[in-house]
Amino acid sequence: MVGASAFRQVREAQRLMTEHLVMARAALRTDGRRIARDRFLVGTVSYLVVVSVAMRWVIPWVTRGVSSRWGFDLTPLHPLIVSHIVVQLAPLLVGVVGAFLLLESREERTIKAVLVSPLPLRSYVAWSSGVMVAASALLMVVEAPIIGTGLPGTGALLATAVVGSLFAPAIALGVAGAASNKTQAFAYLKVVGVAPLVVSGSYFLTEPLQWVAVVYPPYLAVKAYWIAEAGGGSWPSWLVGGTFASAAWGLLAARLFARSARM
Repeated sequence: MVGASAFRQVREAQRLMTEHLVMARAALRTDGRRIARDRFLVGTVSYLVVVSVAMRWVIPWVTRGVSSRWGFDLTPLHPLIVSHIVVQLAPLLVGVVGAFLLLESREERTIKAVLVSPLPLRSYVAWSSGVMVAASALLMVVEAPIIGTGLPGTGALLATAVVGSLFAPAIALGVAGAASNKTQAFAYLKVVGVAPLVVSGSYFLTEPLQWVAVVYPPYLAVKAYWIAEAGGGSWPSWLVGGTFASAAWGLLAARLFARSARM
């Protein structure tokens, strides 16, 4: 009897897992079709790759020009420029795409269908968040070698990419949960879009004044990037802090989105 009961429980768990995977794949295909038919989302996805390719030549060209004309060496600022593009803009733009996809799922009442399906809303949110984290980390890893300057070691770069990408779902879920329509979403994203400038601006402040930017979790990943590129050894501790900070913001954003989805 005990063996039969355990077998039934295993079969039920397998059935539920299969259903979750099928529905998650269907949601991913739907999101792919939404991106393909929306020029704004296609442009957002392509933007950073184009910028990275351009920066491969623009950064050295500007550095040489400034050095020859004014005698000022921009090389020490390369990590600042590259971290802004790679560590900050990648999760931000993935979060923008995710926010509009989640908002469309609310407007098209796809979320309402999820609420009455065998796939729990938390599983849908977790799957969507995982896709955003993976997409953001992949984008960072692709961008960095394309730019090819101001980079930390491979291990630090990969770790920074993973931790930095954790904030993408927080942006997407927070905006999609707070906004009632795309107009409001654009307004919220304009505010969020200022945060990377604050983080990059903090580079020129001395510690502890620089730590003011810690309220925006990507700062912790960016700080780890700066330290690792300079050869420092304390970068892992900043990534640990970034992991917890992004997770906390992500949980709050997920609750906000779940509440809005049930309205």
